[in-house]
Order: sequence, then structure tokens, then C-alpha cells
Amino acid sequence: MYSPQTNDIRQFYYTPYRMEMLCHFAKQYVKMGADAGRMDKVELTIYQTNDIHSDFEKLAKAAAYIKRTRNAKDLYFDCGDLCDLKDLTVQGTAGKGAISLLKQAGATAMAVGNNEIDLEKDGLLECSMLGLPMLSCNVVDCEGNPFGAIAGSMVIKRMGVRFLVIGVSPYYGAGCCPDFYNPFFKMGNIMTVEPIARIRKELEKNKGNYDFCILVSHSGLGIEEMLLKEIPEIDLCLGGHSHSVFCGKNYVQSGKSGAYIGVVHLTIEGGKVMGMTTELVENNATQDEGVQKLWADWKRTAEELLGETMYTVEAMAWDAKKENFLTNFIADALYEEYPCDLAFINAGIVEGGIEGAVSKKRLLELSPSKLNPTRFPVKGSALKEAILHSLDGEFVSQSGHGSGVRGKILGTLGFSHNVKIQQSPFAVWVDDKPLEDERSYDCVADDALQRGTGYLELAVPDEQAEFYRGFIRDLLERTLQNQKLWETAGRRRVYET
Repeated sequence: MYSPQTNDIRQFYYTPYRMEMLCHFAKQYVKMGADAGRMDKVELTIYQTNDIHSDFEKLAKAAAYIKRTRNAKDLYFDCGDLCDLKDLTVQGTAGKGAISLLKQAGATAMAVGNNEIDLEKDGLLECSMLGLPMLSCNVVDCEGNPFGAIAGSMVIKRMGVRFLVIGVSPYYGAGCCPDFYNPFFKMGNIMTVEPIARIRKELEKNKGNYDFCILVSHSGLGIEEMLLKEIPEIDLCLGGHSHSVFCGKNYVQSGKSGAYIGVVHLTIEGGKVMGMTTELVENNATQDEGVQKLWADWKRTAEELLGETMYTVEAMAWDAKKENFLTNFIADALYEEYPCDLAFINAGIVEGGIEGAVSKKRLLELSPSKLNPTRFPVKGSALKEAILHSLDGEFVSQSGHGSGVRGKILGTLGFSHNVKIQQSPFAVWVDDKPLEDERSYDCVADDALQRGTGYLELAVPDEQAEFYRGFIRDLLERTLQNQKLWETAGRRRVYET
């Protein structure tokens, strides 16, 4: 060691102890330099899901993958339509169970989709208070006021970068049809407004306070591409609603029901985003135990709330391919409740017959589709074409897939009791009068048939339709004890000759 007496500075530097200390300090300097380099050039990962539609098994798998691969500062956004009212958990908890599951999955925030808006104002308000940020810059109540804890945007700081995250909900329909969804939204005292001006308002409000803008959208691929073009200040769009499997240089949407997970990698240098890549990862991880357990708890709660027997009924036969009692009953209930010339419904609106104890849970299982009673005009010639298709066993066996439809099969048409159909020779009567080809009949069915789902000849523009609050299962809940309908539903409509 160095000694003042020897005055030999070399002893200080070259003793084994000092050499060990110098090596230690050198290693620390190297590590500090490496850490400084990592701080100067780091990667942030953003995870994305959309359109889970109450498939909480897939949500649990997405949660397992994200939790396994993410770092503490990484972000996870869901792009809406988590809460599908076809599901017992969502129906029984007014959406709160679903939001808590997404929170358990580790989401940073979510966009408000049309299925969240289906919860109506009071339900959405309660969901917004659960501690998971719900974002939408263009959802308001019917007086035009924001409500609950729903914010238009939020700023999140990560690795020296200020991220402005803006949420947007559906307003445009296919082909950029304006104000497409509000006829349904307004039934729940909610509406959406034109999003472009609202997004720009959020950008202006946060001017100077962000470095990178993320749009978390539930608008659909075509609309979101338009938004990126119209508003170049958006650096990254995470999308949903159209169930598209697509990723581009600044866009990602990961299909539906949790099939994929969107993953965005950002390279950050000196507090700036310098690079970005996107990818889709197939969602096949083992389920996250925390989400699984919480889901089981919410299901028990929902079953208790919805499983209570309201009343019992005798057997109501059902057949997807031919005239049946239950489909006739629904058509008669529509005819009874809503003024019209005739009513009809496709058998695929339900999933089978019904007998015995009736609870809200049973009705949800019986009719999971979110379809509203709808009145619209149909020409006699179009009705004849639809009836002929309805009598074709192969035609009615096709998928009933369409917006709002949760059933598996299209099914034959059932008509109200004032309609008589003769198969051979083919003829149709309404109120004992021959159906007139050129006459326009006021019909009541549901909004899927009004849009031409399955039966294209019945399609009528929305502006010619009138939509009523509630779904077909709500109609059944009100009318299953109506003895008059039990009597009329048993009358035949279709005759061979």
C-alpha cells in the first residue's frame, strides 16, 4: 500500500488489493455506461385487444401472454366491445363484471365500443367508475353532455415520452354513413357525435403537453384509415369494431373474440419515439389464473341474479326449417305490440324450444341476439320472394350471421296469424286478401331482417325504419304468459294446397 514514508506512488496502484478495487470501479463504470445507453435507447411495448365480445376465456389467455412478456412500463389498451349482452356475466352485472376482468388482465385503458353503449347511460356510468379508464371523445348523453368518468383522452408518461391517448366510439357506418348508430344508442340516453372535430379538439387541448399521439378506436378499419388520413397528428391507431385482422406501419387491429393480440414495439431514444413496428400474435397461452378466478366469482353472482324463476310455461315447439309454434308466437307478439299490416320473424332468432321454468337466464340462453323490434315498409313482391326462400330447407339452413345476430342458423320465417301461405299453387293472403305485388306493407320484424340479413330482398334503408327499445328476449319476457298469443300461435299459416 501507499506509504508516506516510502513516497512510492506505484505501491498504491499495484498492490493486489488496489488492483481488485480498480477492477471493481471499472466494472461499475462499464455498467453505468451500458445503463446510460439503455436509457438513451429503449423499447416500449404496447399490447392491444379488441372485440372480445365476452369471450372471457380468450381474455384470460391474452392476460397470461401479456403478463408474461410485458415490462412494468409497457401499456395495454383494449379497443372496445368487451361487454356483449349475449353473456350471462355481462347481463347479470350490467357490464361491471366484464370491466373488472379487463382491469384484472392488466389493461391500461379501453375505448368505449357500441356494446358498452348497449349498457345504456346508467350502466355505462357505473362501469366508468370502476377504476379502469374508459375513453371516448365523442360519446355524450342525449343532451350533449359528457357523463361519468368517461374521458376524451389521457396523457401517460413513459421513458421520457408523453403519450396522448384519445378514445373514439362508433359514429359512421359502412361507407362512412353518418350518424349510423344513434337510432339505437339514443334508446339508452346515449349518443355519439362526429369524431373528427372531437379528436382535433383533444389534440388542441393537449397541445404542447404530449410527444406521441395514440388513437384507441372502435370505429372499424375503413373509418380508422380515414381518420389517420384526415388527422396526421395521430402517430398510432389501435382499432376495433370491424373484426379485421390487420397491422400496418402505424395501425393494428386483432380480429374478434381474442383470436390475436396486437403488439406494437416502440424504440425510444433521448425521450423521443424513433422507430415503430407492429405485429399480431396468436392468442393461445394458458389462461391467467387471476382472471379465471374472478370470472368464476362474477358468473356465480350473475346466475344468482338471473336464475330466479319468473313463471313456468307449457312446451313451445321449435323447428328451424318449418313452421313452428314458438316462431309463430314471436311473430304474433310483434303484431300485437306494434301497429302494422303484418309481422314476421326468422326462426333463428331463438336457439330452440322452451318448456317449464322461465328465468332471465333461460331467456338469454334462448335468444342471445341483440336485435330490436323494427317497423319498416316492404313491397308485396319482396315479401313473396322472402316467403319462397323461407320454404326452401337448404336456404334456411344457412348461417344467420349479421350485425347484432348471435344465433347459428337463419331459419324459416314465421308470420303473424293474419297471414296465410299456400305452397302449391303458391299464393299469399293478408287479412284474407291476396298479397299485392306493388303495395307497400307496414311490417314489424327485427333490425337484422330490416337490413336484409339472410333475406336480402327485405332490406330497407335505416331512414325508412322505426326501431323500438329492447331485444326480442325482452318481448318474450313480457308476453309468454299472454293467453291470447298462446291461442293464436297455434293457428297454422302455411298450407300445402
